[in-house]
Amino acid sequence: MLTINMKDILTEKRQYVLWLQWLLALGIAYLLSFNELPEGSSPVALVLLVIVNAVLNAGLFFLPLQYFQSSKVDFALASLNILMVGLAIYLTGQSTSDFYLFFFIILLMAAAAQDLKTSVVGVLISSGLYVLVVYRSGVFSFTEGFLLRIPLLFIVGLFFGYLVYFQNRGREEQQEKAEIPSSLFDFGEVLVQAEDLEVLYPKIPQLINDIMMADGCELALIEGQRITHHSCQGFTPMESPALDISQSIHQATYQSSEIYTSSALKQDPQFTEKEDAHLYPYQSYMGKSWKSVGHPSGLLAVYRHEKEEWSSHDIKKFQFLTGQIILALQHIQVSKEFESEARTDKLTGLANDRYFSERMEQEFARARRQNSPLSLILMDMDHFKAINDKGGQAVGDKILRCLATMLANTTRPADLAGRCGGDEFGVLLPASDIEGAGAFSHRLIEEVNTLDSHQIPKFSISIGCSTFPHNSTTITELFAQADEALYFAKAQGRGSSCHYSNIPLPS
Repeated sequence: MLTINMKDILTEKRQYVLWLQWLLALGIAYLLSFNELPEGSSPVALVLLVIVNAVLNAGLFFLPLQYFQSSKVDFALASLNILMVGLAIYLTGQSTSDFYLFFFIILLMAAAAQDLKTSVVGVLISSGLYVLVVYRSGVFSFTEGFLLRIPLLFIVGLFFGYLVYFQNRGREEQQEKAEIPSSLFDFGEVLVQAEDLEVLYPKIPQLINDIMMADGCELALIEGQRITHHSCQGFTPMESPALDISQSIHQATYQSSEIYTSSALKQDPQFTEKEDAHLYPYQSYMGKSWKSVGHPSGLLAVYRHEKEEWSSHDIKKFQFLTGQIILALQHIQVSKEFESEARTDKLTGLANDRYFSERMEQEFARARRQNSPLSLILMDMDHFKAINDKGGQAVGDKILRCLATMLANTTRPADLAGRCGGDEFGVLLPASDIEGAGAFSHRLIEEVNTLDSHQIPKFSISIGCSTFPHNSTTITELFAQADEALYFAKAQGRGSSCHYSNIPLPS
């Protein structure tokens, strides 16, 4: 059974072959009508030519569609037409003239042409050369029969050129289909293994560009009606991607729920008048957008330099690839959300106790391996239970979130702040020695003491610190010493900090 795409292609082929076949038959008929048969020739040949032509044209009309896919049918059709045109030339009495020579030159040119445009140009040039050669030979005549040879040659060139074009087109499609599996395998492998969106974004245009055999590809992310991210293949995007979607060539794609195509990018006002139009040196465009609630929306677009319509095969392939990309992006986003929820304390947004413990083990192992310092800071609220009892849980939660915000603003990117439970917090300071831990603690206490807020009551914190390798040799010792320093700070009057190194030795 023929696929929908192949059925459309073969229907188009039959339509053009029928038109060209009847045009060729009319050309032969008119040519013979205005030329006298040579002496001694039998009219049987003429009658036979007319009958064969009529039968052939009628047969093509009723021939089942699937036979037009066979190269054997094309070969038989070409052979019969060469025979009929050769016989027609013979019946004009010009079998030894330049007519035959240029007929075969045009056949060779049609067979050698790589595309239909080249074939038509070649036929026009050959027809012009035929006129020039005959004119210079001195036998040129303005008789109807003589002048009809030129359009006949042109029709012959069109007919055989189209057959060759269709055969080349079929081979290209077969080659394209043969190449797709390996490209799709790489595409699927990248999507399955992708865990980081920032790593995946630049890979998508590269893969899509290869699979679609396009000249350029672009992945754009959209937040709040503004393009905020570009990943491109084949051209250089704007340095600052922040652009309102209404000022971009992608506006029509973003507003459409279907695939949007254009074969005249440089002539379409809705493209040429956009702010980013100068970035795209292309004529053909195909794009698809998607909307995501709570995540950046996006769109994918492919481009070609030539001004040509996208085939139904291209559109279906692009639809499939876009669908897979959307699923992959959504999967990674959801996975990241689950991962973030598993690592994050819901109330404060800091690392939860489990993730903080995992990271502390990793950082301790790295510090030991690199022989670098690692400081651990433990803290909790002073008299937090009394604050909760007086103001209620809502007030207590506000205080916890306020402290979490201070920690997030105070720590470096390499540091990690976490909520270890209740009103207890911890901070890991990689590559920070005793002095660094002390400076951080004093700065945090100062921020808490100078907090000016009318929405929550005043509060204070106590802090205990310990540093590897100055105080401890194991992770258990590091945690125990920071905890001991915290209790010592509380015993000294709360609202203060203490490093384990500063705890007086027992007498």
